[in-house]
Amino acid sequence: MTIDADLVLVVKLLAQVLELPKYVITEHALQLGCYQIYAASKDPEKRRELQEHLIKVHLLGDELRDGESILRLGG
Repeated sequence: MTIDADLVLVVKLLAQVLELPKYVITEHALQLGCYQIYAASKDPEKRRELQEHLIKVHLLGDELRDGESILRLGG
């Protein structure tokens, strides 16, 4: 899994500040993110905006052509 190096650093720093293992911070951040993504997916306009954001900001390459349907993502 490819993850932005800045996010890895933030997780490490938060784990140090909160005196917890990195996996605890990572799991909680994923949980919050999944909740937010799921909530946005319920509203067609928010879903479209989220899809555009994810594609423009977070998609690293052409991995959608390697197994995931770009049609499912509204593209």
